[in-house]
Amino acid sequence: MATAITLRKPKSTASRRRRGTPRLRPQNKKLLRWLDSWLATPDDRGETWWTEFQADVQSHPVAFRPTQVG
Repeated sequence: MATAITLRKPKSTASRRRRGTPRLRPQNKKLLRWLDSWLATPDDRGETWWTEFQADVQSHPVAFRPTQVG
């Protein structure tokens, strides 16, 4: 069973500012631009590849210690 991930595009910056949400840092803006380009890239791997990938991830979990993150 493949797990589908759905991402919503953020609302405009103007509407966020009116609600008092803080502005995004430059690093986060850069990441959002990268995610937009990644989401626009067509998936050419096929369902079989993703099913095998999901099974591999589930059978070989990865955990990071706090010292390895950040």
